[in-house]
Amino acid sequence: MIHVRGLSKTYGNFAALRGVDLVVSAGEMCVVLGPSGAGKSTLLRCLNRLTEPSAGEVVIGGRGAPRNRRELRELRQHIGMIFQDHNLVARLSVLKNVLTGRLAGMPGLAAALQLFPRADVDIALDALRRVALADRALDRADRLSGGQQQRVGIARALAQQPQVILADEPVASLDPKTARVVLDDLRRAAHELGIAVLCNLHQVEYALEFADRIVGIGAGEVVFEGGPDELTPAALARIYPGLAAGATSPAPEAERDVETKALPL
Repeated sequence: MIHVRGLSKTYGNFAALRGVDLVVSAGEMCVVLGPSGAGKSTLLRCLNRLTEPSAGEVVIGGRGAPRNRRELRELRQHIGMIFQDHNLVARLSVLKNVLTGRLAGMPGLAAALQLFPRADVDIALDALRRVALADRALDRADRLSGGQQQRVGIARALAQQPQVILADEPVASLDPKTARVVLDDLRRAAHELGIAVLCNLHQVEYALEFADRIVGIGAGEVVFEGGPDELTPAALARIYPGLAAGATSPAPEAERDVETKALPL
């Protein structure tokens, strides 16, 4: 579903990505691990074309590089995005927030007036049921907890009926219990709906628990790829140089935010 070949992205003399090859199949939960500045966010931005690659090929659901705005819009209709900070409209209801996932496929006037057909409302309610929030559909989004808001973000992505979901550090601000609920929602979306899920994480323990496959990125390059049972201490040391033997999470000194501090992303 996601095919990446030789993907590179440079900013001046700095290479954020260096010849990345990656395949994520339909129904697979693939987790990307790596320290801050390794290129994880740049990878996702290249996939949804928020950032234009410097070299290489990205094919999503059989669609290659868009040649115009119409093709870009069509590509993004098939890519659900989940962000670290939820990106909900606080004053709108939970249901209205989820329905925004249907806007791209609506005629312009109907979208502007938020005149959603009944079929779209049913799709949105089904997405909310999948994350166990159908009973909060009419509540304002800002009345939900942070974890519930993130699950609304997942429902919004599901309402697009995407082929691919890209999640960039979706549990960074959540407590461990809530984080596991969110990641379980994503894994079930992959397995039950046949969606290819590519999820950036820092937490190694969550990758081991929820990933079907793990990709490790260091300094813009793929330095590990395999199942959770293949993520040995030696493999972790390649992903997080300087990680103490036997540790399951990167040490603070391994978290150098080169990408976000040095570059205008």
